[in-house]
Amino acid sequence: MPPSPTDSFFLTREPDVPTARSALTLIRRLAALAIGCLTLLVAPAIPHAADDAEPEPAAAEAPEPPVVTVTARRLNESLEDPAAFVDVIRLDQYAGRLVDTEEVLRQAAGVNVRSFGGLGSYATVSIRGSSADQVVVLVDGIRLNSTAGGGVDLNSIPPEQIERIEVLRGGESSLYGEGAIGGVVNIITKRGAGATANQASLTTGSYDTWRLAASRGGGAGQWRYYAGGSFFHTAGDYRFENDNGTTLDESDDFTDVRRNNELETRSLLVQAGYAPIAAVDLAAQNELYSSDAGVPGLVTFPSPHAHQKLLRELPVVSAAWAGLGLTDLSGKTQLSLRYERAQFRDGYGEQTGVPLASDRTETEPAAEQSFYYAWGEHQLWNLTGVYRHTALAGGDFGGPTRDAWGAALGDQAFLWARRVTLTGNVRYDGISDLDGAWSPKGGLALSPWDWLTVKGNIGRSFRAPNFSELYFNQGLVIGNPDLAPERALHFDGGLQLSWLPYFFAEGAYFRSEVKDLIEYQLVDGFRYKPFNVGRARLEGLELSTRTEATRYLALSGAYTLTYAIDETPGANRRGRQLPGRPRHVGFGRATGTAGIFSPFVEFNYVAGNYVTPANTKLLPERRLWNAGLVVSPDEHARIGWEMKNLADERVVDVRGFPLPGRSVYLTFDYSF
Repeated sequence: MPPSPTDSFFLTREPDVPTARSALTLIRRLAALAIGCLTLLVAPAIPHAADDAEPEPAAAEAPEPPVVTVTARRLNESLEDPAAFVDVIRLDQYAGRLVDTEEVLRQAAGVNVRSFGGLGSYATVSIRGSSADQVVVLVDGIRLNSTAGGGVDLNSIPPEQIERIEVLRGGESSLYGEGAIGGVVNIITKRGAGATANQASLTTGSYDTWRLAASRGGGAGQWRYYAGGSFFHTAGDYRFENDNGTTLDESDDFTDVRRNNELETRSLLVQAGYAPIAAVDLAAQNELYSSDAGVPGLVTFPSPHAHQKLLRELPVVSAAWAGLGLTDLSGKTQLSLRYERAQFRDGYGEQTGVPLASDRTETEPAAEQSFYYAWGEHQLWNLTGVYRHTALAGGDFGGPTRDAWGAALGDQAFLWARRVTLTGNVRYDGISDLDGAWSPKGGLALSPWDWLTVKGNIGRSFRAPNFSELYFNQGLVIGNPDLAPERALHFDGGLQLSWLPYFFAEGAYFRSEVKDLIEYQLVDGFRYKPFNVGRARLEGLELSTRTEATRYLALSGAYTLTYAIDETPGANRRGRQLPGRPRHVGFGRATGTAGIFSPFVEFNYVAGNYVTPANTKLLPERRLWNAGLVVSPDEHARIGWEMKNLADERVVDVRGFPLPGRSVYLTFDYSF
């Protein structure tokens, strides 16, 4: 049976879920009480906020005009959507370590990552109980989401090239168009500027794992440049407990080795920028990624010979300007191309029962034009237009194409020395093979004092059916060209407490009602066809904190409670937790500093995860500890030793795909 997106709508709780009723009722009451109290506090504070506030920035500073990608202005704030709940993860905190992109994302509140294997293996992200298809993933403003569907493989984005990752939690279709029901993962790559900087690193460790990475960047006068490349290899032949397909009978369990799980990746990022005058910035870059991987298959149905290759290229050119002709007007033009080629070979029919060779190519040129206008000192307007043409060839899709365009208008109003920020956005997306959709959103951020910010948002988002759901016809699966987009109404609210650099804490309540979810149903004998029948209610609580009360110790942590409740009609489904959405996810890290030594320890918790819509089968909860030590003998060198899965737990994120046990890695990093 093909994977079925079981996300659904509304919630009428049944007697068999008393815990959900009581917990969420308490959450709502606490949220209402907190908002009421804060309203009373804010009301008298706002009129006098300007008296002791910092001077307002000049009008030219407010829009930061040439920047169109989401760039944090303050801690956990989005330039495009100041009222949104955002996590900003900087990759320099992982210097001297071996990590992949999915491992980095696990620390963000509201995020659940599903990994199908060890380091570098296929991994997808869910935000606030969404499916992987309902999260938009960007690299420097370029969408990586394939119209073939299935979500974005996070580990196809090399961490060596990333400067920071910004996770926008909650529906963002008003800014980013279709697919952003759960949120957006915006990845910003490294840039060169100023004095020349070189970096090289080497990692070796368990399962014949190697990583080589090198980069050089800098700038002089009107020019800047950056070039970085990496090579990664792992045999992936780790041991795991094979239950022989009988989860309740431990007598036939045995220790097995993951076969055909090797992976090699290569990446190259080249960038150049030129500023002919102070008000104009021209840039060009190209990101090239390729992988060569074994496809081991399910534990109970291994495929020791299946193989897959991926090639992706992302060229982009842009021109940003500010104050040309009209002082308060700025804009940016960006042209890009996403090219992907995926080749799959299963000559023995180990996965499907018949030999299979698939060669799929996807080409997507895109153009985006944005304008910003600072209306005096208190208002910023933006107007954005986007066009994309997608063509998919091969893979039994029939060669479909799609033209998609979007137009968005946004407004940010800054009042009382930026103590109050009002945001409003509305976007219309037209899609050639589907109906168009409107996506409005409004937000409010109140900062009565420098240490407190209260936020709230409400809006609508949608996801267009992908080409697999519409047109894919092979074996037991048939497409449905009459599908409509999935739609969601979302709300969130919460607060931030901040005494920088010593303490930061954030709490948020969220709720999304999703309808017209696409699910596969049995039709015409043994064939499955997708229909808009699913409904769900996604509701929960997010908490995160970090503190550096002393220069010798830094602590951070995040916790997410998610009630992803299936509201699709059916006695065995309604009121159940959606498969693949664990109710509790937590992360914690402690990092010490003592001279040249920086020890660290991390903890990742994922609650039991249902694998069936009726909640009859549950993956066990997982508790993983990582620990290590980074030594910096001088300002240029780092030597890192780390142990992942310290307790050697045998765990899985996805049924049939075991994760590695204990592993050890050594990294040498040098910059000059």
